[in-house]
Amino acid sequence: MSSRQAWTYFAAQRWAAGQLAASDVDPSAPQFLLEQRHNWDTTHLLLHNRDVMPAAETDWFRAAVAQLRDHVPAQYIVGQTSFYGRRFKVTPAVLVPEAETAELVEWVLAALPADRELRVLDLGTGSGVIGITLALERPCWSVTLSDISPAALAVARENAQRHQLALPLVESDLFANLADQRYDVIVTNPPYIDPAATALMDQAVLENEPRVALFADEHGLGFYHRLFEQAGRHLRPGGQLFGETGYDQEQSIQALLKRCDQQARMAVRHDVAGKMRMIHAWDFSGTGGN
Repeated sequence: MSSRQAWTYFAAQRWAAGQLAASDVDPSAPQFLLEQRHNWDTTHLLLHNRDVMPAAETDWFRAAVAQLRDHVPAQYIVGQTSFYGRRFKVTPAVLVPEAETAELVEWVLAALPADRELRVLDLGTGSGVIGITLALERPCWSVTLSDISPAALAVARENAQRHQLALPLVESDLFANLADQRYDVIVTNPPYIDPAATALMDQAVLENEPRVALFADEHGLGFYHRLFEQAGRHLRPGGQLFGETGYDQEQSIQALLKRCDQQARMAVRHDVAGKMRMIHAWDFSGTGGN
């Protein structure tokens, strides 16, 4: 189709489908780009299908589809994504939030009292989607966002402002700059991938998402090793920890917790494919009973 020929949104999507047909790119990615660019949902995109796409947007869309072919995540191309029914800015400085992260948020919301004033730490916040969502869903909770990456914290700050929240943001490697702080709840989606497992990873993730947020030593458990050893000093009595994990770490992460803190207890949660993806830990030494 000539670049000088006017496209409808429907024609543009049909062209994109042809461009991506022989690739491993998610075929819904062009639709996602258009919905996010205009803040439309699927119904609104359908309503605009017969509208003519402006020439400047046609040029942008062509370039965006070329980026998709090069395995650039659609969320980075358009600069935002949807999470828990809200839109958040994302850049290559932060991970693109996945469905498992929303499930982690749901678990935290379901497990904890909605009407109690809790101190919550989103540890390794990235774009801030976990902590910001918890703060919006539970206004009486006091939520802090921390990350080792200044670039990630800049994105989290923008997202907090976008949602009219004034949350503390702390640049910290684990608890280094939170030394005197204790929380009722720590929630984390940390680096947990074994650097030796790159051959199994999606190319778009491997080539574009921040390595500091993906990989951990000790076969992916290095972050959790440090966290389990220190958690008891940063949780209040009865404090609890929730985290996202690798699908193949069910036995190893439970064994690690027992090595680091023999008193602590853990429950795990599996995804729809039956693979463990989340943990809930409590009764860390020094925190008292749950």
